[in-house]
Amino acid sequence: MTGSHRKSKYIMNIENKKTDIQKEEFRLNKSAIFNIPNRITLSRLFLAIVFFVFLTYRYFNVAFIIFLVAAATDWLDGYLARKWKLSTDLGRLVDPFVDKVIICGAFIIFVHLANETIAPWMVITIVAREFLVSSIRGFSESKGVKFASNIWGKTKMFIQSWTICAILLYYAYFENISWAEYLVSAFLWITIIITIGSGITYVYSAKKTLLAA
Repeated sequence: MTGSHRKSKYIMNIENKKTDIQKEEFRLNKSAIFNIPNRITLSRLFLAIVFFVFLTYRYFNVAFIIFLVAAATDWLDGYLARKWKLSTDLGRLVDPFVDKVIICGAFIIFVHLANETIAPWMVITIVAREFLVSSIRGFSESKGVKFASNIWGKTKMFIQSWTICAILLYYAYFENISWAEYLVSAFLWITIIITIGSGITYVYSAKKTLLAA
């Protein structure tokens, strides 16, 4: 074998090794992206669709159970991601997106099904806040500035979830009972106040990034 042949064979071996390494890295990255926490998050998107179907056709008791399961997966994926150190960019992006879909979707459907309980302007406020915060998050991260959730955002999510549960239970079992109606109204007003307040805190926390634009 001549020197040129040995050299070309050596180069081919190096290129093959590089290809193998790239394939292995791709396989590892793919497995990391579709890890268990992220699969749970994506399953919640499917649960959201099923929830919307039952809610639309006024199966409030079934919708309530599905919503509880979805809320449980929201806690579970975050817990597992922290415990197993499996946090990924996909999970950080998809998790809040799925939360917004199921929360905003529920309130939008309530405008049609429960218009005597929830006013359209309340739903517009909730949805507008989510658009605002998502826009600020996208802008901040495009500038290389991390935009993490704060205690107000987590409180907002908790209160909104409880309000949805209260509305579902009201129409499933307690409709036309005055104290239950007052309780739902109280939850709604608390939700609006916390929603607006949390939006203000996010705008304030990102003011340096926004003003520097």
